[in-house]
Amino acid sequence: MAREKGKGSLKHKRLQHNIANYFIKQGKVATVEPYIGKNIDVLVHDLNKSIAIEIQLSSKHCLQIEKDFQLGCDEVWFVCDSSSVLNNIRNKIKTNLEKYLFDKTRFYLIQDFFPHAHNKNNRITRNKVSEENNGIKQAELKGGESNAKSHISRSGRQ
Repeated sequence: MAREKGKGSLKHKRLQHNIANYFIKQGKVATVEPYIGKNIDVLVHDLNKSIAIEIQLSSKHCLQIEKDFQLGCDEVWFVCDSSSVLNNIRNKIKTNLEKYLFDKTRFYLIQDFFPHAHNKNNRITRNKVSEENNGIKQAELKGGESNAKSHISRSGRQ
């Protein structure tokens, strides 16, 4: 059996593939662990933007997200498995990143992508990621500014 592409623990690799598949099912191009000058956990290409997704299972790693933006990513999303890790990372980034870049950074919990997998009461739960992205798409369709910026291609070059 071939090894799946990805880095880190088994849980980290599984999340990389689950998140990539989440976006692929929406018709986007998602690549696990591409190298575009640095490795990114998942790189997602939409029609008019690219998103670097960094999966954080702990807050002890040094985060160099400025480089994600320098390499052409329009947004950086952090996906964490606990609220404490998410809040810790958000606070670190907010104090160390320029505001205009922080405004292009999003923070999600794993259950924001897969609410039913974490729902133990069998209640219907919301998918925060889907709701936020659909809202963005609707705003763009209603005449939002078009983005003429060139984006990184599948190979990672501009």
